[in-house]
Amino acid sequence: MWYFIVYGLFAVWVFWDARKRKNNLWAWPLTTFFLGPIILPFYFAKRNLKDGEVREGGTGWNVLKNFALLWTLTMFIAGIAGMIGAGSIVEEAATETEQAGAIIGAGLGLGMIFMLWFIPMIIAIIIGVFLKKSSIVENGPTGPLAELKEE
Repeated sequence: MWYFIVYGLFAVWVFWDARKRKNNLWAWPLTTFFLGPIILPFYFAKRNLKDGEVREGGTGWNVLKNFALLWTLTMFIAGIAGMIGAGSIVEEAATETEQAGAIIGAGLGLGMIFMLWFIPMIIAIIIGVFLKKSSIVENGPTGPLAELKEE
């Protein structure tokens, strides 16, 4: 449930941002809603830049950098949701044994969330460092925004 709330809000923001930047108005928000942590980094790396904006490092670096940020946010929210869910299960436990089992299960679940965050983050950072090209610098405006400025 929390995923659709968070990435629904991101999709609304992407809709407004894509409209201002003359990007594909429907594809980016729709795919952000369903595949947010994967699609949103591509949006940030490929969206048209406004006048005065700069994007450095190349597409691969920007995708992986933004993935790392969004994946951290996603797993942080998943951890909070997991702790809330575990707290309600511990409160509903009738005996001390059930409470102990619920606490152990919650600890294992949070450990799993940590590993689901940590492993992709390390992989993204390592690959991103190798893909970063300091010589690539994009200055806005780009795409259709550049065409509007020329007119």
